[in-house]
Amino acid sequence: MEAASHEPATRTPRVIRHLRRLVKHFGLAIALAGVLAAATETVYKSALDAQRDRVYAEFQLAAGQHIGTLRKRLDAVLDLQRLLSDHVDVAGAGTARDFEQISGSLIRVHTFIKAIALADIDNTSTPPVRFPTRHVSTHATWPRPGTDLAMEGHVAQESLQAALRTGQVVATPLLSPEAENGEGIRLFSPAGDHILGIYMHLSELAQSTLWAGMDPDARNMAFTILDATDDPRTAPEVYRDTIGDNFETAYVEAIAFAARRWLIIATPTPNHFELAPSASIARQRATGWAITILAALLVAFLQTRNSVIRERVRSSTAELAATNRILADTNATLQAEVAQRTASEAALRASTVLQQAILHSADYAIVLTDTDGIVRVFNPAAENMLGGTADMVNGQRTPIDFINRDAMARMQAATGKHGFAAVLETARGLSSSEPVELELTRPDGRNVPAAVSISPLMDAQDGRITGYLAIASDITRRKAAETRILHLAHFDPLTDLPNRSLLGIRLESALEAAGRFDQSLAVLFLDLDRFKNVNDSLGHQAGDALLKAVSGRFQHCVRELDTVARMGGDEFIVVLPELESRHQAAEVAERIIEALGAPFDIKGHRLTVTPSIGIAIYPDDGSTADILIQHADAAMYHAKDAGRNNFQFYESRLSTLVSIRLTLENRLRRALERHEFELYYQPQVDIVSGDFIGVEAMLRWRDPDEGLVDPAQFIPVAEDSGLIVPIGAWVLRTACTQLQAWRRNHLIDVPIAVNLSARQFDESSLLDSVADILEETGLPANRLELELTESLIMRNPELTAEVLDAAKALGVMIGVDDFGTGYSSLAYLKRFPIDRLKIDRSFIADIETEPDDAAIAETIIAMAHTLRIQVLAEGVETAGQLRMLRRWACDAYQGYLCSHPLPADEMNAMLNGLRAARLFGLPDVGHA
Repeated sequence: MEAASHEPATRTPRVIRHLRRLVKHFGLAIALAGVLAAATETVYKSALDAQRDRVYAEFQLAAGQHIGTLRKRLDAVLDLQRLLSDHVDVAGAGTARDFEQISGSLIRVHTFIKAIALADIDNTSTPPVRFPTRHVSTHATWPRPGTDLAMEGHVAQESLQAALRTGQVVATPLLSPEAENGEGIRLFSPAGDHILGIYMHLSELAQSTLWAGMDPDARNMAFTILDATDDPRTAPEVYRDTIGDNFETAYVEAIAFAARRWLIIATPTPNHFELAPSASIARQRATGWAITILAALLVAFLQTRNSVIRERVRSSTAELAATNRILADTNATLQAEVAQRTASEAALRASTVLQQAILHSADYAIVLTDTDGIVRVFNPAAENMLGGTADMVNGQRTPIDFINRDAMARMQAATGKHGFAAVLETARGLSSSEPVELELTRPDGRNVPAAVSISPLMDAQDGRITGYLAIASDITRRKAAETRILHLAHFDPLTDLPNRSLLGIRLESALEAAGRFDQSLAVLFLDLDRFKNVNDSLGHQAGDALLKAVSGRFQHCVRELDTVARMGGDEFIVVLPELESRHQAAEVAERIIEALGAPFDIKGHRLTVTPSIGIAIYPDDGSTADILIQHADAAMYHAKDAGRNNFQFYESRLSTLVSIRLTLENRLRRALERHEFELYYQPQVDIVSGDFIGVEAMLRWRDPDEGLVDPAQFIPVAEDSGLIVPIGAWVLRTACTQLQAWRRNHLIDVPIAVNLSARQFDESSLLDSVADILEETGLPANRLELELTESLIMRNPELTAEVLDAAKALGVMIGVDDFGTGYSSLAYLKRFPIDRLKIDRSFIADIETEPDDAAIAETIIAMAHTLRIQVLAEGVETAGQLRMLRRWACDAYQGYLCSHPLPADEMNAMLNGLRAARLFGLPDVGHA
């Protein structure tokens, strides 16, 4: 029993002694295996981290682009909802046919919209409130007119109430597929005394937006949408792709949509964006471990052989000492010892060759130093990365010779140590698996970013540090990817200018500095005049090329410390810090206007673009970034009103003017819907016979409260807002209808002139609309004259010639209005199929008293006749002006001398009077 009780105590020291003998016997092999294993795992982890950083950066960028497309599509849906709500608020509910005409096209274009409903708000019933449907546009069987929009349960009722309470668009959560109209969500918004609902199929929206028809087999990621409006921890799933459930490399982004908050989760599909080690990295790791095991086995083998040799030597020596009689046996033993030592040296040489092979085959820089930091080993990968040779480095230099001076200074300041000690202290401050990122410098001056791991080499016998092993990997590509991602987040991808995000950062910083040092600062808001014409006429690629060229010229107009940013579209912001006076801001604006004055050569077209610039000064015009930009924007609109291609400083009254402008634009929209526009007509008279040879239709607006509104006040606003397009279509249809009525009643049969605006001319459907109106009214094409201003014709001569040739093929007449105010010559106009030009009234007004105006008018008439173009003089008011024009052989005139512009009923009275005078043989000033 005693022996049994003491057995564990005697066994334990025996095991420890056995382990100590193994460590002593194979210490060198274990130490070498540990060093090589650490090196292999460090290299493997660095390569794997670099691979995963690159894969995740590519995935994050691709996912962000898909989600950005979804966000834009959702914003577009909200814009459609608000537009329809505003229309109902202004025009009322209208008829079912009107509602179908407006909303039906939206459903056909956006197939994920299944229904659009307009409902009344019934507060007369007992709670809850009912919302009976008045009009419905849908391809489904539900909802039907009269259906209560709230009948889908408390979810729909709560969303409807929230929309009425906030006045905003409110979305429901995802409704179940069992709902009568299918899976989807409902968008509700107030529309005056009504409520507007849009029924969307969420799966169709996500599929058509995120993948835009892409083959499912080609998708490299999948998307899941969660509704995190109430509690993100229990967010229900509203959409999920059928492929991909790998959340290891997930990318999440939140989208606010119609009072709800959606989480968009992007995950890679199988075999895409893999984080598993690549084949080359796995092979490299396996090779390292194989070399490590082989080296350890070789060293262990050599150590074992040495032990055997020592034991045999001791045995032989004992035998010699004991017997000392057999010399031959002793000599044989000595020869065996020599042979064993020779074999041992050969094995050591083989081990050295193996170590050299490991160092030469490694893809990473391996540097071995002694305890003083002097380099002892410098492998070929280190030579390639750092630009030195082993002969020049070994025994002569330390690793700090290759570290960037600034990086070295930062390490010394952080650790309080100097030289190689600072590097070691920095490495100790990190975890064993975390490399130090350093900027290394080659002898040729080129910097190389690297991830460096430093490990101490320990003596196997006493644990003493005998040197340090440094392994470095080049992370230039990883740094470039990080820089690219950061650049995409803060710079506009088209022009490479700072975007809205970076502008906000820089402007806030500049305002902080200006406030601290009591300095001024200027914000310039630039908008390119009529830039939309370039996109509409030449395409968006030409527009993008023009924006890039314009941004390039901006760079030469500002200082290095200034910021030029693109807000979006054709709008730019310039920030001028450290401003000494307002005059400096004016100089920059003048330089920009002058720089953009030279034509641009875009895709074979010579284009000229002009800017309208508004300037706001800190602190006079505002103390925050938002207010300064808002005031600069108001000043920019003032520059547009002042004729464009100029700059204006902000004044407090401009905010009022902008408000007035917005009010006027809303009034114009209502005027178009309420039919408040009228046409006045002014005769055009043959200068010799006095016959009426034409009539010009002139637009007038009779406001119910203010009466007639000056065209100079509302037409520029209609141009800028785009309302001139539907207004112009109304003018063209009304004028053609009126002339055809006069022709049927045999009152007059002459061409009627209708002015075209630049926005109308740029519409690709212009000539189709003209042809439709002529067919609808029955008016012959040769009885319609389309008038274009001289500046409009010369804006893009190539495109103008193409459109005018097509118009002439249609059979209409072409006239040039306001001739003499632009920059064209009559010789240049011969390229266009022009029937008649009108001399601007500014030249006619003073021909009796101003010889220069008279000479210009006479020259225009003579040159036009040379080119076989008829000439009409505008604004003729006196008999003296008429005599001079008759002397110069001008073809026709119009003006107060014959008649003021008359509304339709007064023009009817005049034409009936002229007809009666002809019937009774009385003299008249003109006839049909």
